[in-house]
Amino acid sequence: MKDKKSIIKFGILIMIIGSIFLVFRYTSLSQYIQKDKLLYILNQLRGHWWGPIAFIFFYGVGCIVAIPGSLLTLLGGMVFGVVWGTMYNLIAANLGATFAFLMARYFGRDFVAKLVKGKVEKYEKKIAGHGFRFIFTLRLIPIIPFNGLNIGAGLSGIKYRDYLLGSALGMIPDTFIYTYFADSLFQGATGSWKKALINLIIAGSLLILISLIPILYKRFKKGENYG
Repeated sequence: MKDKKSIIKFGILIMIIGSIFLVFRYTSLSQYIQKDKLLYILNQLRGHWWGPIAFIFFYGVGCIVAIPGSLLTLLGGMVFGVVWGTMYNLIAANLGATFAFLMARYFGRDFVAKLVKGKVEKYEKKIAGHGFRFIFTLRLIPIIPFNGLNIGAGLSGIKYRDYLLGSALGMIPDTFIYTYFADSLFQGATGSWKKALINLIIAGSLLILISLIPILYKRFKKGENYG
C-alpha cells in the first residue's frame, strides 16, 4: 500500500512539472516568458509600491515553471538596480527554491528513497550527511541549473534545514554578481559604455573567481590530508 502511494505521488509530481512545461511552452502564455516581454512587464512594476512584491511572487512562480533563475536575476538587476535588485533577487530566489524543494520532497522523496536502496543508498546518505556543504558548494557554481538543483535536492535525503541554509548563503555571491552585471548592461545602454564595460569586466572576473572556490577548496583539503 505504501509503495502504491509513493508511486502515485511521484506520478503527480511528474504530471505537475510536465503540465506546467506544456502550458508555458505550447499556449499563449509562452509569450510571457520571453526575455523582452518579461523585461517590459517588470519595468511596468517599477513605479508602483507593490512592484517588488509582484516581482518576488513572479520569480517564485518562475522557479516552478522552469524559467532559468539566472534570467530572472538579470531582469531583477536591470529593473531595480544593484542594491535593491540583489535584495529582491535573494528573497525571491530563496522562496522559489524552497517551494520547489518542498514540492519535490512531498511528492517524490518516498519513491526515490525506495529506488536508491542498496549500493547507491550509502552514497546518498553520505551526501545527505554533508547536505549544507553539498548545497552551498553547488550554489557557487554558475553552470549548475538552479531549478534542477531545487528539485534534485527535494528528491534526495538532504535535510531541509541544510538545504535552506546552504542555498541562502551559497546564492549570495552569484546573485550579487548577476545583479551587478545586469545593472552594468542597463547603465551601458542608457549612459556611459566605458564605465559599463569596466563594471562588466569586474563582474565577469568575480563570477569566474567564485566558480573556482569549490575547486580550490577541494585541492586545499587534499593538500591538508597529505600533510
